[in-house]
Amino acid sequence: MNRLLFILLAIIAFGFSTYVSFTFFIRGRSVSTPNLIGKPLPEAKAICSDLGITLNVDPNHQRNSDKIPAGYVVWQNRTPGTTNLVKRGTNISVELSAGPLVLRVPDLDGQSPRVAMLLLSRQNLKLGNLAYADAAEKQGIVGEEPPRDTVVGAQTPVSLLVSVPAPPPAYIMPDLIDQPLDTARPSLERRGLTISTVKFEAYPGIADGIIIRQFPLRGAPVSGRDPITVVVSKQEEGGIIEQPAAPATTTTQ
Repeated sequence: MNRLLFILLAIIAFGFSTYVSFTFFIRGRSVSTPNLIGKPLPEAKAICSDLGITLNVDPNHQRNSDKIPAGYVVWQNRTPGTTNLVKRGTNISVELSAGPLVLRVPDLDGQSPRVAMLLLSRQNLKLGNLAYADAAEKQGIVGEEPPRDTVVGAQTPVSLLVSVPAPPPAYIMPDLIDQPLDTARPSLERRGLTISTVKFEAYPGIADGIIIRQFPLRGAPVSGRDPITVVVSKQEEGGIIEQPAAPATTTTQ
């Protein structure tokens, strides 16, 4: 019984001595990892010097921050806290803040809305409202708000004014039936209208080259963007023969 008690006391003594050794010899040489985030560099260096830690500043990398001023510590490679111990002489690497990210509205003059959206996205900005204006002398973006080179925050919407070609004049489709093709074509071209397709069809009792059908119909709205098709009489028997329209000629008034 005495021998068993002696062994138990020896185990307890060994455990206690081990704990004391760890506390005074191991932990005594370690310190809690300091929190250097948000500290100016001179203060961070002083803290590390007092703790016997070596501070390494990365000269090649900085990080933008809206909360930490430029030149202050913004990142460290070791998690701070009393539960994270480091030995004296340990190196701690840090990176400094470059201050807030400066975003400027890019120059979008002359770009299409699609290209402008891509350029804004690359700048961490977004497309705002689009407004359109007729302008024959210039196409693409002619104005932006905020103006180019304005310093803005991330995801700021940029509204654009886009110049588009002026629409051609609109007309009411005239009645071409019973008119000779050679007469109707120049009359339409003087107004910017073009006969795009001519079809020929045998029609007894009507001379060659007379328009017998048309599309668009008489009275329909029409502009230079709209194709005009006519069916013209011919004497030969047979079905409809479709031919491309003759090249447009420049006619002066």
